[in-house]
Amino acid sequence: MRPETKKYLNEIFRILAHASTMGAAMVFSTFAGVWFGYWLDTDVFEGRTHPWFTIIFFLFGLAGGIKNLLLLSNRLKKKTEQWSKEEREKSLNNAKKQAEIKTEPKPQTQKSQDLPEDWDDDD
Repeated sequence: MRPETKKYLNEIFRILAHASTMGAAMVFSTFAGVWFGYWLDTDVFEGRTHPWFTIIFFLFGLAGGIKNLLLLSNRLKKKTEQWSKEEREKSLNNAKKQAEIKTEPKPQTQKSQDLPEDWDDDD
């Protein structure tokens, strides 16, 4: 497999991992809110407030999930910008190296005008 293909696949899997983390955080926080509200309704208040704490903590869990979603997406955005910046720097460095290789100075031969005056060709 070519190195470019490996880099591309690594980036895709990295983004998929972040997306699955966002989804799991949303589901878990909502579930935790519903479970805590249900527990308050049934065990603590013995069913006197049955739907209310479940609904209230469902909304708290949903809000927490949205907050996590925003935090994780901002983190992913910063990492993606950092990766793209690093890739641009690498490509610029490679381009500079290629330009240096192509434009290496050729060794110069001494011209007759650079020779000392007392030097003869006849010897």
